[in-house]
Amino acid sequence: MKLERKTLQNNFSSALIGLGMVIAPLSASALTIDINTYVTGSVVSGNATVATLILTQNGNNVDFRFNNSVNNLGGGIGDDAYISQLLFSYDGTPALTSGSFSNFGGTQLVASADFGINPPGKDAGYDFYLDLDYPTSAANRFTNGEYSTWTISNVVVNDFLVSVSGSGPASLAMVHVQQVGAGAGGGASVKYAGSVGTPPTQDPQNPVPEPVSLALIGIGLIGLGATRRRK
Repeated sequence: MKLERKTLQNNFSSALIGLGMVIAPLSASALTIDINTYVTGSVVSGNATVATLILTQNGNNVDFRFNNSVNNLGGGIGDDAYISQLLFSYDGTPALTSGSFSNFGGTQLVASADFGINPPGKDAGYDFYLDLDYPTSAANRFTNGEYSTWTISNVVVNDFLVSVSGSGPASLAMVHVQQVGAGAGGGASVKYAGSVGTPPTQDPQNPVPEPVSLALIGIGLIGLGATRRRK
């Protein structure tokens, strides 16, 4: 009887370990912020993805890729528009300096001097911790189809998952789009905000486990199998 009870306890403990490993919360290692929600401005016909900000953990650093897709604005009003500013959230720890930004690349290059850290005041009611300014001169504008990349050192992806309230929905990032309007030289400007998007390959009704989740499930099953072999 004692042997059977001990065996049952071992089986139950192994099951709990396996289950705990499966359901334990995991830190985000990558995310995509879909900037697709109208906040303020004019000459806009509904929501559209005007940009995406992709964050990927790379050791002790986070790599960023910022994609411009302003032509998604309906009615041809984004055909020669450009993005003049990106604002995004950060929890403030550890403190960032100009030296925190590096590895600049893409079709539209940026530099550490283009980033503002905890700028004063609010924009459309939002108090984002970081902003990135792009050129407004005609020869250097950040236009549809272009992208920028950079790295922020000694941070993790979760540091940027800070929802910021403003005049639109609570968001993780916002962009300022200028020269919006049908035909050349549109005179309007708009601001769009966004939060974490759903991965396009994932079915919300039947989500595909991430590799790390599969690995944890496998470890849990190995624990159960070892217990059965001992029995």
